[in-house]
Amino acid sequence: MKTKQFILLAPPGVKGSEHTAILAERWQMPRIDLDELWQDAIAAGSSLGRQVLPYFGSGKPAPDDLVTKLVQRRLEQPDAMLKGWILGGFPQTLAQAQGLGEWWSAMGQAAPTVVYLKAMTGILLNRLAADPSQTEPAPALRRRVEQFQTDVEPLLTYYQQQDQLKTINANLPFKEVSATLGRLNQENAGAAPLIQDEAELDTLIYGQSRLVVDCMATWCGSCKQVTPSIDKLAAEYRDRVNVTKIDFDANRQISKRFGLQGIPAVMFFKDGQLLETLTGVKSYTEYDTAIGNLLH
Repeated sequence: MKTKQFILLAPPGVKGSEHTAILAERWQMPRIDLDELWQDAIAAGSSLGRQVLPYFGSGKPAPDDLVTKLVQRRLEQPDAMLKGWILGGFPQTLAQAQGLGEWWSAMGQAAPTVVYLKAMTGILLNRLAADPSQTEPAPALRRRVEQFQTDVEPLLTYYQQQDQLKTINANLPFKEVSATLGRLNQENAGAAPLIQDEAELDTLIYGQSRLVVDCMATWCGSCKQVTPSIDKLAAEYRDRVNVTKIDFDANRQISKRFGLQGIPAVMFFKDGQLLETLTGVKSYTEYDTAIGNLLH
């Protein structure tokens, strides 16, 4: 199975570390955070840890090759190689981005997807000022935001040229940004996207004329048997039917709402009405036939 890799470029005020933590849990892949790598290397007392120690918390930038090596060591670990990864807090400079890209390509790996959470300066400053844990004065917050924007520009240009960049509107509330991020892995994998919650489900039910929803869970063996058929439906009917998935564990209330008798349960909606539910493992032909009924 081909793994996926993501780099998250997140300015102060968008809660980038929270987004990476949520995505790592949702996608079942390692979350790699640069600050945590520094701390782990120092705590381990390794040779690399001793090299980075003078820079940690000093305000002085560490050499690009040293920081890149720290990240490379982590990406070489079996969990990252086998499951993919999502990386936050790195790269911080163009040299780091180029160093990582050249090394990763030399390893025979496909280029990671780089996601930029773009938000207006005023919105970022308002969010930072409203954070109860924030102790910096307003001028310092502004300098921090403006410095990030200056530093990130060459990275955006580089990743744009490499055709790796995706930009997400982070002016939106955290929950909406999280939902958009959550769909990235499915989009990259060519699979049916994952709905985050019931509110998003309702938007689709009443906003799409034809909708298929696979109610599933990551621990469910039968659900995994159904997944290839659902993804195939998503690819085959993408211009005519919206085919999606929703996590049963995070949205248990939908079971009672729609009278589900178990999972996997694939629901077929037309013009806001539930027409049919197929429960358990069915053949692709049965799902295909049910979609045919939606199109008539």
